[in-house]
Amino acid sequence: MTPELYRNLLLEPLAGLPPHASTVPPLPPSVWFKPDRAPVEKSLRDLFVSGVLCGHVETREHLAQRVESFDARYDQLAAQTAGAVQELTVAKRDMADTRRIHADNVRRLEEAMDAARARAKELEGSTFWRLTYPLRVVVHTTKVAIRDVRGFAHLVRLAMPRLATARQIMKHQGVIELLRRIHAKVRRRQGAMGLRAREGLASGIERLEIPASEAPRVSVVIPTYGQDLHTFTCLRALALEAAHVPLEIIVMDDCAPEPAADALDPVTGVRFVRNDTNLGFIRNCNRGAKLVRGEYILFLNNDAVVGPGAIEAMLRVFERDPRAGAVGAKLVYPDGRLQEAGSIVWRDGTAWNYGRGDDPEKPDYNYVREADYCSAACLLVPTALFHSLGGFDERYVPAYCEDTDFCFKVREAGGKVIYQPAAEVVHFEGVSHGTDTGRGLKRHQVENQARFHEKWKAALSNHRVNGMLPMLERDRAAQHRVLFVEACMLTPDQDSGSVRTWRLLQVMQGEGCKVTFVAENLQKLEPYAHDLQQMGIEVLFAPFVSSIEGLIEERGAEFDVIVLARYYVASRYIDAVRRHAPKALLVLDTLDLHYLRQRRLAALEGGKALAQSAQAIYSQEIECIRRCDVTWVVSEVEREILALEVPRATVIVQTNIHHVQGVGRPWAEREGILFVGGYRHPPNVDAAIHFARDIAPHLRELLPGVKTRIIGSNAPRAVLDLDAEGVEVLGYVRELEPWLDRSRVSISPLRYGAGVKGKINHAMSHGLPVVATTPSVEGMHLVEGEEILVADEPRAFAEAVARLYRDEALWNRLSRGGLANVTRHFSPEVAGRALRGLLEAARRKRAG
Repeated sequence: MTPELYRNLLLEPLAGLPPHASTVPPLPPSVWFKPDRAPVEKSLRDLFVSGVLCGHVETREHLAQRVESFDARYDQLAAQTAGAVQELTVAKRDMADTRRIHADNVRRLEEAMDAARARAKELEGSTFWRLTYPLRVVVHTTKVAIRDVRGFAHLVRLAMPRLATARQIMKHQGVIELLRRIHAKVRRRQGAMGLRAREGLASGIERLEIPASEAPRVSVVIPTYGQDLHTFTCLRALALEAAHVPLEIIVMDDCAPEPAADALDPVTGVRFVRNDTNLGFIRNCNRGAKLVRGEYILFLNNDAVVGPGAIEAMLRVFERDPRAGAVGAKLVYPDGRLQEAGSIVWRDGTAWNYGRGDDPEKPDYNYVREADYCSAACLLVPTALFHSLGGFDERYVPAYCEDTDFCFKVREAGGKVIYQPAAEVVHFEGVSHGTDTGRGLKRHQVENQARFHEKWKAALSNHRVNGMLPMLERDRAAQHRVLFVEACMLTPDQDSGSVRTWRLLQVMQGEGCKVTFVAENLQKLEPYAHDLQQMGIEVLFAPFVSSIEGLIEERGAEFDVIVLARYYVASRYIDAVRRHAPKALLVLDTLDLHYLRQRRLAALEGGKALAQSAQAIYSQEIECIRRCDVTWVVSEVEREILALEVPRATVIVQTNIHHVQGVGRPWAEREGILFVGGYRHPPNVDAAIHFARDIAPHLRELLPGVKTRIIGSNAPRAVLDLDAEGVEVLGYVRELEPWLDRSRVSISPLRYGAGVKGKINHAMSHGLPVVATTPSVEGMHLVEGEEILVADEPRAFAEAVARLYRDEALWNRLSRGGLANVTRHFSPEVAGRALRGLLEAARRKRAG
């Protein structure tokens, strides 16, 4: 109740008071409140009106209490504010001191670097430097010589087992084959290629017809502003690509003085779009993207020239990886120097064009990998994704950092930005805007870096500071880093050991590993090296790597796991790993127990030399197992053997890996018998000869007219000469699957060996039943009569083949059983489980 309402309703009606009296007599509190009820007000204003203006005593006292409480709270807040101001003042002073100290440190470091450079220059020009040159050469030569002596000592240790192997090769395959193998071992390296200049600009603009697709898969958006000869050179290269990929080419003329359509009038099959005003690079690209019809957009600078197959190579990345969101190319200067192999973005938002100025043929730049960003000079993006992410962010108008920002948006949306080295593009960098960041359009590069850093500083907080450990930053997504050293390049179309290792590398990648592979002979054998690189595996080779020991010395600290395959490789490099990679988990991959195989050969053929060879291998292989952290074997049988031989060793079964393909043709549509083997492996040579000499005569009697085909790489004359009635030697075939699908029975007549037989796994993964000997099925978890037929004597072996060949019901039962066996014991999922335990052990070792 306000005073006015109080006067009107209560006082004026009272007798004796004139209307509108200026003073009013006080009323007792009961007029306002009941005596037993305390005043409750919602705000200080209400308390003021009731207690001060209207004279309510209890309300006024309550107001005084509230005011006193607020005064105390105010004093408390004032004290806290004063303290915070003081702390802020101290923090600002400390920050200023820190900045000053940092600036002083940077200045001192720069002065020290300048002094070091000057001193180095002075030293290099001094008489002392010239006089000590021979001494430095001697020191370097001595270091290399020591390494070579170690290698020679290693070869001496291997002499005994290799002499026995040489005897076996000469016995079955002849002297020529032995000499050929020795030559292949000696021929280790290839010469350096050197920089190779790329083709330059076209000599002039001339008639050019480009096939234009009505249903393009890729729409190429080329932003231009003059420089028409560069644009023509770009279009001429695209004309070759359009013969293989359905293309739509849109030239976005950003209001150049001379219209591009006029300057390039002799060119057909291109859509020219001219802006009414100059929009700048970003808006020009965004406008062009709205006009496309293709499934993918290729943003391509007009001074960029795609190499043969570049667009197809970029598309293959999307086909292989469903998470690919943007794919960039290898950019090369016209003189042959590398401009960019993907880019690294540092914590402060600055970026490195990885590999700039280096040799583009180096292994570092030639494997598919995730990158922080790839330049929009050549960037392939799914059209739908580009639009869903809002295109290039126009906060960076007119240009620069928009491609970096877009790549970060792709990653934020759950996609990957992938560098494809097989897509080579010659880039005449800076044609339109130069390279000076202090003037012209290029100055926006520095300004936009600050904008980019502000937008993405949270994501960048996990990046290293500028220039720190670029070898790790280039593969930022890697959870584990693995170095895999094999005896020679993997050839999965020629031997089952290579198949296992190839698929094991794929399983490693699936577990988040960045894998570096190198053959001990430093060989780069194609197409295998290229295929591994396209899988995302870094493949090292000569002349860019001069020795395995030097590689471990230089990069050993980088790896979490180092795998040395085969005892004769491991024995040479264990010491180097322990010296230079002490935190890496060292793994010996046996592939099979070599000493066990050699012992069985010695028992089969007899002879003192074979027995001595087996003992020499045993000593060296067991020594390696003792010295490594983990040993991989391919079967439980071998693990149990080593549990007795080396009880303290950590032995893990990492067996063959096969994808179940299923049954192709049914029994009735198949014919013939199949034997597959790589003939660099002596047990396969022995098995082929044993089959032709001892088993084939019985098969000719039991299955007249049925042909056995012997397939496999590197067949020596002793195998090639087995071609006779009922036996056809085909040698190497590029595609084995058609033979697996057409044959009715696969055989494995091995008389000795060790490990798990890939030929059996491979046949069973295609539903092709197998007849094998006891040495062939060791450790494979196979049930005789349900998943395989087993026989050792020549006649019994032939009878088993004939029974399986004629019995459709038996054939179907073994086919189903074989497929189930591969799924249970030899699938990528099984291999992945074993590998995850190993990687966890590697993590603990590195952390400890």
